[in-house]
Amino acid sequence: MKIGLLIPCTSRNREWSDIKESYLYKYTIRSLLVTYDKEHTYKFYVGIDKNDKIYDNEDNKGYLIKLCSVMKNVEIEFIYMDDIQKGHLTVMWNKLFKTAFDDDCNYFFQCGDDIQFQTKGWVNTCISTQMQNNDICLTGPLDVNNTRLLTQSFVSRKHMELFGYYFPPEIINWFCDDWINEVYRGLNKFVPLRNYVCNNLGGQPRYDINNDTIHTQTQFKDSNMKMRKKCNELVKRDIERNIQK
Repeated sequence: MKIGLLIPCTSRNREWSDIKESYLYKYTIRSLLVTYDKEHTYKFYVGIDKNDKIYDNEDNKGYLIKLCSVMKNVEIEFIYMDDIQKGHLTVMWNKLFKTAFDDDCNYFFQCGDDIQFQTKGWVNTCISTQMQNNDICLTGPLDVNNTRLLTQSFVSRKHMELFGYYFPPEIINWFCDDWINEVYRGLNKFVPLRNYVCNNLGGQPRYDINNDTIHTQTQFKDSNMKMRKKCNELVKRDIERNIQK
């Protein structure tokens, strides 16, 4: 099987001077390479901004390419996100998803660049879980910091057939996790791997809720409520669309 790992990256608001300080290197790539199942092919689809001081650097790209090349069946591709509004994470993931889909990946794992995988065998269990559900389900290891929902998710090619995107672009960033969890719950296809875990180690978010400028607690609550309402509307819409198919 070919697995596409969809990862937008940025060094924004981080005082890094070396690629080895980046979350992508320190956590995501290194922990994947000690927990992945080697019989599959893996490709990192890494979304970056032009002129990012860490990621848009040929030496740093070359370092990560070389790192992946020494592992069995692992490669990495860097994809520019310069045609996307800053902070519009859902569209970034959608672009990476479409690229990986067109690249004939069988399965897709959507995550941040700051994830540390902690349990071996999670890829095979994700694949077997998908197969048991006719490749229509949401699965993946649980985040130890938030076991209420899957903050990183594993889907099949049928996700594109069902929705046409990874996340609805009407959602900017916050609540995209809620949308995908609630949609698959509504389809009775929500299957988290409770015996497999990962850890989000990135600290404070590097983007604003819905790209809103927030200065007060009241503004935060208003933005939060607005996006929660929008998310609920999109969940209802997308469940109804797929029930009717």
